[in-house]
Amino acid sequence: MSSSLHAKSLTLLAAASLALAIVAAGCGEEPPITEEQDIAETKELFGDDRVADVLKKDLKKVPRSWAEFETLFGVGRACKRTDSKEIYVVEESSTRATGHQEQTDTLLPRAVVTGCNTGEMNPPGEPLYQSYSLMAALFSSPDVPGAASGDPMVFDRVEVMALDRKTGLYNFYVMTPSAYPDKPGILQRIQLRPDDSVYVYTKDPSKSKVSKKKSSDRLCNNCHVNMGPLMNEMHEPWTNWISTHKTLPDAASELTGETRSIVEEAVSIDGAHSRLSLANDLEKTMMAAIRVWNEGQASVPGSGFVQATIDGDQPGGVAGLLDSLFCQTELQYASSFGTVPLELFVDPGAVAGGQLQPPSSYSTDVFPILMPVRADMDERIETALIKKKVVSQRTTIAIRLIDDRNDVFSSVRCNLLSAATSGMPSDATKVDAHLRTFLRGQVDALYQEGPRREYARALLDDAVTDMKPYRLAYLNVATIALARDVEKLQSLEGRAELKARSQLRKDAAKQMFAREANPMPLLHDEDQVEK
Repeated sequence: MSSSLHAKSLTLLAAASLALAIVAAGCGEEPPITEEQDIAETKELFGDDRVADVLKKDLKKVPRSWAEFETLFGVGRACKRTDSKEIYVVEESSTRATGHQEQTDTLLPRAVVTGCNTGEMNPPGEPLYQSYSLMAALFSSPDVPGAASGDPMVFDRVEVMALDRKTGLYNFYVMTPSAYPDKPGILQRIQLRPDDSVYVYTKDPSKSKVSKKKSSDRLCNNCHVNMGPLMNEMHEPWTNWISTHKTLPDAASELTGETRSIVEEAVSIDGAHSRLSLANDLEKTMMAAIRVWNEGQASVPGSGFVQATIDGDQPGGVAGLLDSLFCQTELQYASSFGTVPLELFVDPGAVAGGQLQPPSSYSTDVFPILMPVRADMDERIETALIKKKVVSQRTTIAIRLIDDRNDVFSSVRCNLLSAATSGMPSDATKVDAHLRTFLRGQVDALYQEGPRREYARALLDDAVTDMKPYRLAYLNVATIALARDVEKLQSLEGRAELKARSQLRKDAAKQMFAREANPMPLLHDEDQVEK
């Protein structure tokens, strides 16, 4: 793959991109800060996490730079692992230094750095905990002083997500230099409240107290829609991430300084070491993070995002969680490599158990590239709701069957959400019965006559215990329909139709996130994507 192609990369880093306006230090002198004041004023500044472990009792340690953060927290280049420093890199030519995605003509690498998993301190059954319990983001800007000479990464702002041991939610922090070089850095925590407002807690070393301010901007919530982990290109081929499918471009040899030092931890630029940090491994970490964040830690009853939302400690309530079943709250982006994403043809959630396989890509016309698909986040919210018995698996399949061709952007399925949740009981244990009653009353209107309707009817009938004959009859029809659709890959006209299908999803994604600060990668039109 050519360096020019890498310089026109299409992806967005899956990391905690926080568009923050750091509060400037005040002009007047303040009384000296005592240790007692520090501790008393930090109750809202910290959660129960790895950031608090290091900083809560000594705010004089707040890092002023990425290098100080690495050393203090033992991550990145200071990680004790010898096989990987857990620095995962995306090579692209766009920047979010201003908080907004902007295309450039310069190679601007980004990185996600996870928490250095040496195998110690992991709870039982969670072998990746030390990696996902602390994650940080690095990005590049063409405007930093070293950019022109090959050192474009921004190292004076540290953006961190830390998993809270008690709540099971991620706490978002930002660390930046203060206006005084002899003082520690400024620490900020960005918090989403139950009323859906965003608050910023700031500890400036030149001030005696922690400030609290309601933000008029969504800040990190602009991209982290649910305030959880985010990786746009979660699965193979991990478009533009350094992985087993993609090494560093030739242009990486022109990187210098600290940027080069960071980037070559994904894979050595000059062969000087054998350490690897590949997206293949980051995928495993992110999947574990999303699972634990949604479902909570087994050792901490009542933890996790889904339970917190049910309890009213996160905005949206149960009705908001059902958005993940009927509509979508986040997106991921799938690309063809050896095979075409199955989502281009059918909703994998509707045909679950059918063992339908993605077809091979057309050799001389590989598409789609970065097609929006259902996010692991929404799938995990669904799974957590099933495990907590808020909804049953039979109900969720019936919901997906409403539109078995579209895993996302289904107007017929999404338009039902308001009516389906109208009059819904506040008791979460009665939600499933409410939804099933609603859907049973509309079977003939929602499902096309034939095996799909009969399968849905059986799923929604509590008296039916054997789903197998209904499922097999439906899957047989779905398999035939898939084969017919896949044939379109073999003709120019058919490929044009499929590309238009992917393009409609990209247009819908842009409408979904029609704001300057958003989590999308740069989505090029299918007929303009450079192969």
